[in-house]
Amino acid sequence: MRRLAFAAAILLVAAVFAPPPSLAEPAAGDLGLATAQTVRDLMIQNVCLDAAGAVRWGRSPIDAGPDCAAQRDLLPGEPLPYHKHDHPSPDHRAGQPLGYQRHDSYPVETAGFGAPGFATVEHSFDFGAGEGRHFGVFDTGSDGGDIAILSPGIVSFGATEDGGAGFQLFVGECRGPVDASAFARSWIIVEFDPTRPMPLRGETTARLKDLKKGEQQTCPTRFNAAFTGWRVAPFLYRAAPGQGTPITLTTLISDHYGGGNRDTADHVERFYFTRELGGTRWERWQNANGNKQFGAAKITGMAAWFAGTGRCSTSEPPAGKARMVLIDCREWTRIVASADAAGDRPGFFIEAVRARPDAPALFAAPPTERK
Repeated sequence: MRRLAFAAAILLVAAVFAPPPSLAEPAAGDLGLATAQTVRDLMIQNVCLDAAGAVRWGRSPIDAGPDCAAQRDLLPGEPLPYHKHDHPSPDHRAGQPLGYQRHDSYPVETAGFGAPGFATVEHSFDFGAGEGRHFGVFDTGSDGGDIAILSPGIVSFGATEDGGAGFQLFVGECRGPVDASAFARSWIIVEFDPTRPMPLRGETTARLKDLKKGEQQTCPTRFNAAFTGWRVAPFLYRAAPGQGTPITLTTLISDHYGGGNRDTADHVERFYFTRELGGTRWERWQNANGNKQFGAAKITGMAAWFAGTGRCSTSEPPAGKARMVLIDCREWTRIVASADAAGDRPGFFIEAVRARPDAPALFAAPPTERK
């Protein structure tokens, strides 16, 4: 339910210097194997390096041309040489050439998730179109992001914020105070056995609960079931005008169902991750039969409206007996150079979280960063 409010609102209105071993990219053929290194690589967008090992400003690993001699993940705190934007509808291209939303995927260091095997990755939502919004500025009421928690053998979204329900934590089954362990099995993206490489494909039923403002200190007593499936597959993404042709990237696709049974689920949120761009696409599918919030006719209208926007390339419906229709999607493959030739400062969403008086201590900057 976390982005449906926004969808409804729209309807209504290497070589010479290779990276060190700890940063080296897995070989392309290894992306189908589940290892901690592979999964981390899929969460974080890459930077292009020239033949001398320097970061190329304004270039991304999917840009056409020979001037990306090597690539590696962004490092914590490293300036962003480019941003990923979504695609505007054809009738909005003249007025909104940079699309509606910027979405960057980069690692952040936190006080609560610094133990061995843990890491955090920010996937920001930065709107820059309409109602006085600007890219690079945190506009309250619309901007936000997802914070992915990487722990041994699993990746989950532990926190989110958008223009709908505000800042929320997602916790898995837990008791007592909310600590780092509560986030490991929350909004599950992928799960794997860290002791042996296996195909990056599987399914599970997560049991989680979203905690809104005022209830984020203590674990809840009840949890909701969410069937989740993930797989690696090639996917064809659209390209921005003047930025080459559509490109096929090996992609981790994770489906989060609204319910424990995919045959009767209310909705599906689907996430796409690539080694080149980290978070690359998001979709919202809705059960065509309707629910308490929207009837079948309303959902049919939402699907028809979105189909006419031309914002995303096509995709297959989620698996299961329920007839799902696509009502929203963002595809962040429009590459825009950073405003600063030295790179833009990262930390868009996490800094907004930390600035609040009631910010969870787990997401605070580590002591070395605060000095």
